[in-house]
Amino acid sequence: MRAKYKTIGIKSIEETLSEAGEVMGAISRGEDVKPKAPAFYFTSFEAFRRAMTPQRYALLKAIREHAPDSVQALARIVERDIKNVSEDLKALAEMDLVEMERHGKAKSPRVRYQGIRIELGV
Repeated sequence: MRAKYKTIGIKSIEETLSEAGEVMGAISRGEDVKPKAPAFYFTSFEAFRRAMTPQRYALLKAIREHAPDSVQALARIVERDIKNVSEDLKALAEMDLVEMERHGKAKSPRVRYQGIRIELGV
């Protein structure tokens, strides 16, 4: 079963590598390592801002609310060009925020999470 929330955050490459090193060290010592909740991290706030645009957030909301049966149907719902919607869906899929279900020749975008948690360290 999927988690109810997806975490998106900002972490430096150094922090990410340090955490990975700690996990690998624990594994090499034979310690149990519990899986973490699904998350996607950016290296800067600017990178996050470029990735999570208002248009992409609107797509997530439209998918949750309308459950469109195709990308074309979603483009009609949000009144945007299908090419731009497809590009935004690709970016959202890379962040694991959207999944594409095949239905014959059509692909239906789906959001499996109830919400997104933003994690910002200070």
